[in-house]
Amino acid sequence: MVISDELREFIHSRSSTFACGGSIPTSVTNTHPVILRWDSPNNANDISKLEFPIKHDHEPTLKSLLSLAQDCQPASFGYKGNNVIDESYRKATKMDRSDFSVDFCPYELGIVDTIAQLLLPNYDDSTLDPKNRIGTKHGTKGVKAELYKLNIYEAPSGFFKAHVDTPRSDHQFGSLVVSLPCQHEGGQLIVRHAEHSVTFDWGSSGPNKLSKDDIQWAAFYSDCEHEVLEVTSGHRITLTYNLYYVSGVGDLAGHAPAMEVKSLPLYQKLKSMLEEPDFMRGGGTLGIYCQHAYAHSTVEGAAALPGILKGSDMALYAVFLALGLAVSVHPILAHRDSYGFHKYMEWYEEISAMNREHMAYEKRILECGDSLLKHTYVGNLDDTIKLTAVGGYEEPFPEISKAWGGVLRDVTWVDTPNSSNKNVGFVHGTYGNEAGTDWMYTYAALLVKIPDSYVRAALAQE
Repeated sequence: MVISDELREFIHSRSSTFACGGSIPTSVTNTHPVILRWDSPNNANDISKLEFPIKHDHEPTLKSLLSLAQDCQPASFGYKGNNVIDESYRKATKMDRSDFSVDFCPYELGIVDTIAQLLLPNYDDSTLDPKNRIGTKHGTKGVKAELYKLNIYEAPSGFFKAHVDTPRSDHQFGSLVVSLPCQHEGGQLIVRHAEHSVTFDWGSSGPNKLSKDDIQWAAFYSDCEHEVLEVTSGHRITLTYNLYYVSGVGDLAGHAPAMEVKSLPLYQKLKSMLEEPDFMRGGGTLGIYCQHAYAHSTVEGAAALPGILKGSDMALYAVFLALGLAVSVHPILAHRDSYGFHKYMEWYEEISAMNREHMAYEKRILECGDSLLKHTYVGNLDDTIKLTAVGGYEEPFPEISKAWGGVLRDVTWVDTPNSSNKNVGFVHGTYGNEAGTDWMYTYAALLVKIPDSYVRAALAQE
């Protein structure tokens, strides 16, 4: 299962969600035109104004656009602790936050909430001073987006070579770049991390050329290398926000309209795996244990799933949906963590050889040592902790487990559960010579129905 190993490593790395992006369709939503106002040094008696999307057939608008470009200053970049202007490395102009105002709000459009739920769970603040850490041990954090600058990359040859930003505080974890709708060619933003890259093409002839009036955006970690390719025509106008983490919560998995799922590095990874004939050739169920902890055995916690999935869990759920696959979240019974099971094996040495063999087999097939498990005990999120009572430890596990849920055969597991993410999901009372209590843990996992390779190939040709 080399492909499954590769997928597991990719999911567990921060490379699965180092960048994200999307678009806001101004023509089909209640999004108002974006109004930019600035203090022009050439117009001391009035405030200059420009409305986006730019109307290129409107002479006063084009005049204001040229005025904005003239009022901007050459853009610098950080080098060895200094701000440097070098047009051989960066050819662009900028306007400082103090010189303009804009009525665009990334909070109102769901962009900041999407960033908070997708990027923050993978950001580790454990190296910071404890007084500067934010969030619980489960990674609950929010995002503050602080407007920093307006930049213009103008034809001919506006560009910015590959570089890595310098965070402006311990709490900054990334950047948000918003492209205001103005026709241009080129100027692609390329973001790289750990030998993976994502390209955001906001030009008039890019993949979103039919949506040239949309507001485009991208967010990425501060340690990601990124560059802006040459602008060959028009004006590429962007707002840059510094992203800081603050306390917050989210409920966006499967419901993040501001996010373009195909922009996630994980999308291309899973898509290419599904195109491989050797990957689960006969189809079946793919199981992936959640990387983050959820209170899935409580009424409130179960009701919140899958909406509160975060980080790579949220990304996986969204990508599988985008690929047209049936994906759901289920509690998985961890028989190997049962206290009573081990008591049974240790205390009842005089049980029949048949029963011992049967129980040893049950233990072996549930150990997750192999990627393909013959039996997986699956519950439903609408069920909370199960309580059962049978007549003693002589009852075989299949009889006891009937109260739990169904048995799903031949699940291909990508990984094993994280012991810190377990919930008590099954309590078993026994009676006989003496009363006893047994409990079993559950783990939240994504279960995905994978079609066989022939069906996948046929769907890819449609």
